[in-house]
Amino acid sequence: MNNNTPPMLLHSTYFNLGTSNTADIVEAYMAEAREYLSESQGMISFWIGTRADDMTRPENDLKYDIAMHQLFKDQASFNLYNANDQAHNQFVIDVNRWVPGTTRRVMDANVSHLIIGGNSSEPQSIGADGNYPQSLFHDLYFSLRDKSEENIKKFTAICEKYLSGHPGIQQFVTGGLTDIKRDVSVRNFQVAVSIVYESKKAYDHYLKSKKHDDFFAATAGMIANTYIFDSYIKYQSKVYCLAR
Repeated sequence: MNNNTPPMLLHSTYFNLGTSNTADIVEAYMAEAREYLSESQGMISFWIGTRADDMTRPENDLKYDIAMHQLFKDQASFNLYNANDQAHNQFVIDVNRWVPGTTRRVMDANVSHLIIGGNSSEPQSIGADGNYPQSLFHDLYFSLRDKSEENIKKFTAICEKYLSGHPGIQQFVTGGLTDIKRDVSVRNFQVAVSIVYESKKAYDHYLKSKKHDDFFAATAGMIANTYIFDSYIKYQSKVYCLAR
């Protein structure tokens, strides 16, 4: 990225609908988000989906129902969306009225590395259920033992070397913690990695790969905690060329 250009911002929100998390309410909530939150000045792309209930490894966070990801041109674009966007304000009013028990956690990361598209593992075919395989958003947030800027850069480079480039990856992002401090902000990480896989099958292959195993050897002793959110994407905007 050009050092003179403000970094893009990946804004990830994890909604917990409480006792209102029935299938109908979840679908209606996502439809509301698509209507009001999927477009804003400076927003590059938008994804929304549901927690992957079949991903129950100990490190997986299961305390949410819906995951929403928005990529902004820069933090100024996010600030505009968050403070003055009428559609965003309408979404808040509506969902607070008919799903009042909703809580949310927000992870904001300044993007340091981004790869989009061009890495399909196999032609996409319709499955037994009549649908194409669902893309999977695999989000990792790392809290490091050594939180120095030099070590954060070293760890991020290791992530880019070993976690990107696997067959089936549609998008790969690394980023660092922003200076955004709202009441819903979660700030217990230094490095964020967000990966979109074309299917659960592609993700499973990644977990068994040598590069994935080598990542653990390369980062031995560096990680204090890892937080993982896996979600099946129900809707995503298609953006493969970024105009900065």
